[in-house]
Amino acid sequence: MLDIDYLKRVENYFASGDCAFEFEHGEEERRLAIIEFLETLMDLGEQADVLATKLIFKDAYASLTSEEGVGAALEAEDGAEGGTRQG
Repeated sequence: MLDIDYLKRVENYFASGDCAFEFEHGEEERRLAIIEFLETLMDLGEQADVLATKLIFKDAYASLTSEEGVGAALEAEDGAEGGTRQG
């Protein structure tokens, strides 16, 4: 399911100008297929961004949902600022 080689081929297809060339010189059906592909890829990019954020920051977010987690975050912030925080 995680086919990095395919993504690299798509990246090369864009970077080489082949996609733009095919769009500019293609028949209407091909142009519509390219637009649909690009729209789907952009939607997937948005989904990937949301998922990556959830996966990467899940623990950080979860720790801020409790009083203990918030207290620990504030203490860590105070330590990073050299204890200059006024509270």
